[in-house]
Amino acid sequence: MISASACASLDRMFVHSLQNTFFTPEGERAAVTQVAQSLPDAGAQMVVLMIASHTFRLVMALHFPQAGEALRLLVPDSDGGDAGPHAFRDQMSERGNMCCGMVNREIGRFFAHTGMSTPHIIDSRSGPFMTALPHAYATHWRVAIDARLHIDASLCMHNRAPMDFEWHADAQQEVTGELEFF
Repeated sequence: MISASACASLDRMFVHSLQNTFFTPEGERAAVTQVAQSLPDAGAQMVVLMIASHTFRLVMALHFPQAGEALRLLVPDSDGGDAGPHAFRDQMSERGNMCCGMVNREIGRFFAHTGMSTPHIIDSRSGPFMTALPHAYATHWRVAIDARLHIDASLCMHNRAPMDFEWHADAQQEVTGELEFF
């Protein structure tokens, strides 16, 4: 059983982490809206990460398009160097790490012994199977980078014990200058 308060808190954590991970080309935080389901474009991939504890498993997936236009918008130095599809996949894995790390840090305030996986890149056609697995809570979001590019994000929670907590971004103390190890 996951309380309504915990579900709303997970949503706020996830949206907060997405807004602090993805920005528009103008440097503004990307708009994040809830959607009924993730509908990735053909040929899309997803980076999947997990946060686990003794009592729950949280799966996060970012569905991203093929390189092309997305490469130019999401990888700042795509005009030179080794920027290409491999650099784009690395960039998406790193953004997945950042997003999941923020959620892990915040959920760790309520649950001891949380751990985070490394990112796995898989074909987006696996997305429906991920959400078809038994879970207590699932939600989907769309991150609008600009008018032409969006990234879908999914969050699925499976718990083995009751879960109830309340989290608000404005109530958290901002910490800077600390070194975080994964």
